[in-house]
Amino acid sequence: MDPTKIETEVFRLPSSCFAEEDGSLVNSSRWLQWHWKGAEPPGEARNDQEIIAGIFLKLKAMYKKDGGAFPDPILNLTWRHKQPADPSPEELAREFSGRAIKDVTDPKDPAKVLVKAGEQLNGFAELRDDGSTACGCWIFAGAWSEKGNLMARRDNADPYGIGQNLNWAFAWPANRRVLYNRASCDADGRPYDPSRKLIGWDAAAAKWTGSDIPDFKADSAPVDGMGPFIMNPEGVARFFARDMLAEGPFPEHYEPMESPLANNPMHPDNPLARANPAVRIFTGDLERLGSVEQFPYVATTYRLTEHFHTWSKHVRLNAIVQPEQFVEIGEELAAAKGIKAGDHVRVRSKRGFIVAVAVVTKRLKTLMIEGKPVHTVGIPIHWGFKGVARNGYITNTLTPFVGDANTQTPEFKAFLVDLELLPTKV
Repeated sequence: MDPTKIETEVFRLPSSCFAEEDGSLVNSSRWLQWHWKGAEPPGEARNDQEIIAGIFLKLKAMYKKDGGAFPDPILNLTWRHKQPADPSPEELAREFSGRAIKDVTDPKDPAKVLVKAGEQLNGFAELRDDGSTACGCWIFAGAWSEKGNLMARRDNADPYGIGQNLNWAFAWPANRRVLYNRASCDADGRPYDPSRKLIGWDAAAAKWTGSDIPDFKADSAPVDGMGPFIMNPEGVARFFARDMLAEGPFPEHYEPMESPLANNPMHPDNPLARANPAVRIFTGDLERLGSVEQFPYVATTYRLTEHFHTWSKHVRLNAIVQPEQFVEIGEELAAAKGIKAGDHVRVRSKRGFIVAVAVVTKRLKTLMIEGKPVHTVGIPIHWGFKGVARNGYITNTLTPFVGDANTQTPEFKAFLVDLELLPTKV
């Protein structure tokens, strides 16, 4: 495709990054964690809410003046911010957490008011479908309650000794830390491992209690027969994924598209089952896949704890600690190739190469697979052309263009490379 033939006009707006604004982040443990601005954005950069607000207010003015096919969602959108052109992160957080428009009462006792009109909700269980509550995102409900900003909590106490830090930030939904935790108990509500109890049925109190927030109707007794997997209509786990996997109903192991193995160990007699048959890959990229004969080592990419993507190249303290791009190799591979720590090496794949400093490490062990040694080359992803650290190569010069069959996630964690010692620094 010739980009000049695409009849779409694109505007690139200078936006601040998360370190240049207050707000919340969410991680793979479902924690909503509040963070505070570390620096002002450079130049004319603006934060996201100011950019979106500016566009929205101009659109609203145009709809009000000129009308449109269905202006109601624009003209009647709630926008009660102290600074309409630049809503504060705190205001937006309270909105997505939810509040009561009218008094919210207890379904079992209508005379009991759970949340007064105008107050923040404590969780999604207080949401109502009659217009008496408002919430931007039900799974985030309760993140900012009348108790304050729960996302800003930093209490790392672990009273049960099993890693349950309930007062550190806020885990969606309802601050529960383990989803489907009812499955940790038998049919009668007794924990399978009492020494690491998440929840259990307390008959005296007639509710589920424990070290976590029950992912379950709290007063639903085991005899009620409610299944633990409440997000599935049938209430139980699924052995088959039905129509949810592109390659079939049963989760299967496949080798990466570039693998040192000739066959899938799970199906050694079926060469067609080596790699996922439903991956997303274009013809031109398929032709750029390497073989183990040309590229005998497995490469994997990762982030570094002390870095944050290529941003760290612009942070002087990070550059002092790690001033130059490097790759990690195990001691056995280093010895076989005559490479010492600090040497410069070239790492090649079928798609290109990078040059970096070799870090010889005990972390990367030689794997014995099908009776053969397999070496791994570790490649941090934090380097690029500009910054206070020395210029480096883009790691994706090496990686294959393969999309996972179901998520389209790039296959950057396992691919084939070769490695060679450079006689002098390049």
